[in-house]
Amino acid sequence: MFKDYDKYLSTSLKVYILVLVIVFIMKIVGLDYFQIDLNNEIINKINNNVFSNKIILSLFNMTFIMFYQYVMLCLVCKSNSKKMFIINIIEFPIALSIQLIKSLFLGSSVTLFIDLFYLYILFLVINNYTQKIRFKEFNKRFLIVISLNFLFQFLSSVLRYKYLMTCINNQVADMILNLDYVLMMLITYKLYFQKGEIICTYQAEVSSFLQKLTNLKRLPKRLQRNWRKFKQLQKVDKITFIIYFALYLLWNIFTVVVVLLVATLNDTFIECIFILTSFWLSKRAFGKAFHLKSMIQCFIVSNITYYILNRITTPLGISILIPIMLGVGLSYVTSKLVKKTYKPLYRGMTKEMFEETILQIVDKDSLKYKICYDFYINKKSDLSLSMKYNYSVMGIRKIKSRINDKIKEL
Repeated sequence: MFKDYDKYLSTSLKVYILVLVIVFIMKIVGLDYFQIDLNNEIINKINNNVFSNKIILSLFNMTFIMFYQYVMLCLVCKSNSKKMFIINIIEFPIALSIQLIKSLFLGSSVTLFIDLFYLYILFLVINNYTQKIRFKEFNKRFLIVISLNFLFQFLSSVLRYKYLMTCINNQVADMILNLDYVLMMLITYKLYFQKGEIICTYQAEVSSFLQKLTNLKRLPKRLQRNWRKFKQLQKVDKITFIIYFALYLLWNIFTVVVVLLVATLNDTFIECIFILTSFWLSKRAFGKAFHLKSMIQCFIVSNITYYILNRITTPLGISILIPIMLGVGLSYVTSKLVKKTYKPLYRGMTKEMFEETILQIVDKDSLKYKICYDFYINKKSDLSLSMKYNYSVMGIRKIKSRINDKIKEL
C-alpha cells in the first residue's frame, strides 16, 4: 500500500505550501490566528518536569542539532549511506565544542556565521573523504541546502511567532517550532532520495501549485461551457439534473456540518477544517476516492474516521503540518482501497473509456489530451500529429508513453 509514499509526501508538501501562502496573506492583513500555543498544558509539563534538568535539555537540543546536520550532510554530499550516519556520530564531540563556542556569543549574529563556517568546512572534508563531488557542484549544493534550511526556519518562526529565528530564547516556543521544521526536513530528505534533485523537487511542487491557480483562472470558461451544455438538454433532463444536484449538494453539506459539529464538541473545529481541506485538495492526486455502496454507510464511516483524526491530531498551536498530513493521508489510504480498472490507452477504444481514463491525469483543455485524442480516437498518425502540433515524431511518442506510464500508476 505504501510503495509510492513519495506521492503522499509530495502532495502533503503542495498542500502545505498553499496553506503557508494563505497564512502569510492573513498575517499581512492582520488576521494572525495561527500563532503557536505557548500555554499548551502538555508542552509546558514536559518543559517544566523534564527540561528543567539542564543535562537532559542539552542532550535534547544536541539530538536535534545532530539530526539536522545529518540530513543536510546527506543532501549536500548526495548520499544517505551508513557511512554518513557513522561519520555524523563520530563527529559529535566537534559539534558539541562548536555549540559551547556559540554559547559565548549568545544573542549575537556571530553565531550564524560560526554555524555556516563550521558546516561548510565539515561537509567539504567529509565530501573529499567519501563522495568527492566536484568543488563547484559542492558549493552549489551547499548553498541550496542551507537556503532551504533557513527558509524552513523562517516560515516556522516568522509566520507563527513574533520574533526572527535567531531571537527565540523561549524553550517552549523552540520545541513547538521544531516540530514542523523536523517534518519539513524529513520530507525534503525522503523526496530527494526518491526523486534525485533538491531544488527540482520544490520547483515541481511550486509549479504544481501555480498550475492549480491557472486552472482556477480557467474555471469561468469551464462553467460557461457546462452552462451551454445544460441549456441544450431537454426540459425533463434539466429538471432531473437540478433535483439530483440539489439533493447531492444538500446531503454533502449536511455531512460536513455534522463532521464539524462533532469536531466543535471535541474542541478541534479549526483542525478539522484543515483536515477536510487537505483531503479535498488532494483527492485528485491519487486517482478516484473510495466510496461505499450506500450514502448512509459513507456518512457513518466518514464521521467515525474524522472523529478519530480529530482525536489524534495535534492542535494548530502545536503544528500546522500534522493536520495537513492526516488529511492527505486519508485521501491516500482511501484511494488505495479502490479497485484499479484503468488500462493503458489503445487505438479503437471508445471515447467514454478514453475520457474516463485520461481525465484522471490530465485536463481536458490540455495539449496532451488533444494529442492523445487525435491518436487513439481519431486514429491519426504520429507524423500528422507532429505537423499539426509542431512537435517531432519522437516528441509525440514520448508524450503518449508518459501518459500511459502515469495511467499504470493510478
